[in-house]
Amino acid sequence: MQSRHSAAGKPGVRPIEKSLSAAGLRPALRHHRALLAIMLVLAISLAGATGYLIGNINTAQAAAVVNDTECVAAFSNKIATDNDLCSLVEQVNLQDQLNAEIQKNASLEDSLDAQQQEMDSLEVTILGALMANLDSKLVSRSGPTANAYRDEAKNLVELKYKLNKFKKTDKASEIDLTTYEAAIKKRLDYLPTIKPIPGYYDGYGNRRHPIYGYYHFHPGADVGAARGTQIKAAASGTVIASTYGGGSGYYVTIDHRNGFTTTYMHCSKLLVSAGEKVTKGEVIALVGNTGSSTTPHLHYEIRFYGEPLNPTRMIME
Repeated sequence: MQSRHSAAGKPGVRPIEKSLSAAGLRPALRHHRALLAIMLVLAISLAGATGYLIGNINTAQAAAVVNDTECVAAFSNKIATDNDLCSLVEQVNLQDQLNAEIQKNASLEDSLDAQQQEMDSLEVTILGALMANLDSKLVSRSGPTANAYRDEAKNLVELKYKLNKFKKTDKASEIDLTTYEAAIKKRLDYLPTIKPIPGYYDGYGNRRHPIYGYYHFHPGADVGAARGTQIKAAASGTVIASTYGGGSGYYVTIDHRNGFTTTYMHCSKLLVSAGEKVTKGEVIALVGNTGSSTTPHLHYEIRFYGEPLNPTRMIME
């Protein structure tokens, strides 16, 4: 290569364009610029496509979020609706159960009413039968005898015992036997069936007089007791005598309004007066040793229309 020298005599530099033209680089530069332009267009296009895709994705996501929110709201509404339906069903079921219980209670009340009516009817029947049985065991007032009254007293005491035993059972509360019990008591109250004082009664009939020594008929029974022991009326009635009577000492006689009279002798003190009404078991006097008596005791007599009876035949309680 030859060097060109300037006027100063120095070597000269060849112009670049001329060199490039000479080397054939100008067309390549133009191609390079075109390629850059194409790449720039592609980059812009790619960026736009990417933005578009991202925009679509965000839109889809936003739509999905909206759709999810709507689904949640719809599901919540569905749950609320189902809960309302369940509550309604429960209310209906509870109402049905309540109605069933009401009907059951009504049926039970009807059944109880029917049972009560049946019990009332049964009570009337039982009471009627008992009263009829009681009437059959009573003595006719038109022609009474001492033995008949004794049998009546025995029957009444037995009925009273059975009634008291029945009253201790669980069944007693189901039947009202007040009327029956009162009828037994009313009849038995005027029959001398209890002991005036505790002890052993004997001496009724023919015997030797304990003081005078002669044989005679002793119309009562004697029972020893301590002085001052309470003497009770053997039956209800009216006091017809309360006084002192020689060998009888202080004594009380009671009329029982059915032919029976009872007398209580040798008392130390009298607690009732003539004309006074007394009840069975009431204290009327105290044991003593007055009159023809060797020791404190009670002389007890029972008479039926004036005729003496052995007291031990009537004592049953």
